[in-house]
Amino acid sequence: MRSLLKLVVILFCVQRGEARWLRSLIEDRRSRHPAVEDSQTEASGVGPSISPIVPVRSRRSALDSQCGLRSILLQVRDLGLGYDSDETVLFKYCSGTCPHVRSNHDLTLANLMLSGVLSHPAPGQLWHNSPCCRPTHHEDMAFLDNSHRWHKVEKLSAAGCSCVG
Repeated sequence: MRSLLKLVVILFCVQRGEARWLRSLIEDRRSRHPAVEDSQTEASGVGPSISPIVPVRSRRSALDSQCGLRSILLQVRDLGLGYDSDETVLFKYCSGTCPHVRSNHDLTLANLMLSGVLSHPAPGQLWHNSPCCRPTHHEDMAFLDNSHRWHKVEKLSAAGCSCVG
């Protein structure tokens, strides 16, 4: 069972590009079975070789920063909708960055603002000139409250994401 768990962790680490979990598994194995490694090096006639563990550069930050669907387990009361429920739900949301590709509209708008034809936004007004990671469609969520009544909230959780704007 322990070997199966280690295999699952290794596959997960390889998929996510995280070396620190692999490193801890290797160190755990070395600390438990030092005699096996020593007998292997003595039989080969070569002294013990310490191979440094080269850190693998994590690709997680690049993947996680792209616009995409994320999820988190929350209690219904933590959603802030006023329902008294201890039920745990999977809330899906959109998060990440979107590439900023300047269109002809963006270039024209910037030129009009620089020339003074259009005024800059007043303080406190927001002007967004880059795409945002937003839900493209939503899904409904149903749950049971603490009084044993079912509630269905429409379009509560994101079902798909895209860069908008």
